[in-house]
Amino acid sequence: MYSIKDLENLTGIQTHTIRMWEQRYNLLNPERTSTNNRVYSDDDLRKIMFAALLNNNGMKISKIAGLSDADINEAVLRLSGSSDSVVESHIETLKLIMIEMNEEKFEKLFAHLVLHIGFEETIIRIFAPLFRRLLFLMQTGVITVLQGNFMTSLYKQKMYVAIDGLAPPKNPDHKMFVMFLPEMEYLDTGLLFCSYMARKRGCGTLYIDVPCRLKDIQNIIEKNSASYILSIATMTKTDLTEYYTNVLNACNPNQKLLLLGNQIGTVKINDSRLTIFQNYTEFQGFLNKI
Repeated sequence: MYSIKDLENLTGIQTHTIRMWEQRYNLLNPERTSTNNRVYSDDDLRKIMFAALLNNNGMKISKIAGLSDADINEAVLRLSGSSDSVVESHIETLKLIMIEMNEEKFEKLFAHLVLHIGFEETIIRIFAPLFRRLLFLMQTGVITVLQGNFMTSLYKQKMYVAIDGLAPPKNPDHKMFVMFLPEMEYLDTGLLFCSYMARKRGCGTLYIDVPCRLKDIQNIIEKNSASYILSIATMTKTDLTEYYTNVLNACNPNQKLLLLGNQIGTVKINDSRLTIFQNYTEFQGFLNKI
């Protein structure tokens, strides 16, 4: 069961709007606790997610409220006005799959996405924004750690299979990457995807999927001739300027430090060997040029 605040966090629809949709349009009929607080079911959550999606794509809430659940589901499936609406529909569907912990639905949707837009675009356009939202939902307690782990585990299974299916580098002069997580960073979904993209383009990777203490990564870099040192920070709230400054100091003059992640904005380093990517697409373009 969900509170009205949970619905706001999960859907992005403000509580006063949810109340208006209930009272004016009878979109939902939530149960009440003994203290008269609204509580919502999984079906209520699904309905308001889909109603919000349709409303954002031009359908009036008064019309949506008059549709049956089956008609709402059908209208969502027919959404094809823009790529953005389709993407949003897939993200909302994945959130429901996560809440329901339904592996069969995940498998079907993932296969559909890869078939129609390709593996890399599926991760960049669908899963990257999904995981950004899941971080917030987990941190605020709207979804459980178990539900979050369910989604990340299925995603990582797909990523491992994709990486395992890639041929080893054929060029003896291939570029080499050291890829690692900084201290206090535990989410490696993005790092794993970067490893896939690099290997797909014939690069080699030394992949370290656990948080690295500074002295450990310094030791690895000093003993490795890799051209690029790549790190991602998405969860840690620590200012990483000093950490990455010391990482750079361990690099030789020809090695480049590459950084991604929504927490990298705290890093303030003026060094020509440092490149900061705003998103996976920028890193993808970088790989295509080296």
